Amino acid sequence: MIWVVVSAVVLFVAVILARLLMGRTGRDLLTTHLRLRVLGLHPALEGARIALLSDLHVGRLHVPTERLIAAVEGERPDLLLFGGDYAAERENQREALQLVERLSEGRPTFGIAGNADHHQGLDLHALRRILQASGGDLLINEAGRVRVGDATVEVLGVDDPLRGNADVDATVAQASNDADLRIGLCHSPALWRELRRLGAQITLVGHSHGGQVRALGLEAHFTHMTYPRELASGLFRYEDGSELPQQVASHEQVLRATSTLAASSAGGPLLYVTRGVGMGIVPVRLGCPPEMVVIELAR
Repeated sequence: MIWVVVSAVVLFVAVILARLLMGRTGRDLLTTHLRLRVLGLHPALEGARIALLSDLHVGRLHVPTERLIAAVEGERPDLLLFGGDYAAERENQREALQLVERLSEGRPTFGIAGNADHHQGLDLHALRRILQASGGDLLINEAGRVRVGDATVEVLGVDDPLRGNADVDATVAQASNDADLRIGLCHSPALWRELRRLGAQITLVGHSHGGQVRALGLEAHFTHMTYPRELASGLFRYEDGSELPQQVASHEQVLRATSTLAASSAGGPLLYVTRGVGMGIVPVRLGCPPEMVVIELAR
């Protein structure tokens, strides 16, 4: 009961502050740069760049569309990934698909479906056509592959565990043995116990919005009950003997980073939970700005 009251007070204060600071709290897209070292990485993948955008929630994007497009273009990713939840409401779906088409133009792009996409009945066939036109695909418990130079990158996309039909086993069954790099993609941290079975060097998830409203130095106040609050945002590593992935870079460390973060998959598979770009029903972001993640590969 006390936690409910505290959360309500925090939300009220956040709404007031957000209205006063709206120019900064909701509209500044921050790019998190992560240099990922991979043991035995194919030489063709040295310096390759992978960008992740999740939870666009077009209609509650709160990042000007042209600014988002310019940010992606400025990073020049070799591969673009979408983590699901493209539209805020049904009436925003056409606009959301148009934005995905613009963002994916000129680069192979893979995406998955989120809980909102299933709930709203997003036209997944149309989304698949857009992504396939880019050289990528929509992955619903599927594996997709793309060539980067002489190397093969494999993306394992697991369906949403809340509204969809997540099946890690079916996804893994489609994996190949000759991929030079494997990336996991799932909308929600809810499957955190199972995601390491993808055998990916790094798995990328969203859905949490990072909590969307966070007080300095504290865990997220508002999360779903399907995953621990500690997993609302940041970089984690799966380690043998530990049920909960161990924190490598916290929410605060990611936000305060003045240079590229660095991590290696040699010590165990990694999990990155992004804050996403858009907002939920309450259009407020405080201490939790919109995020694009750019991963640069290194040997």
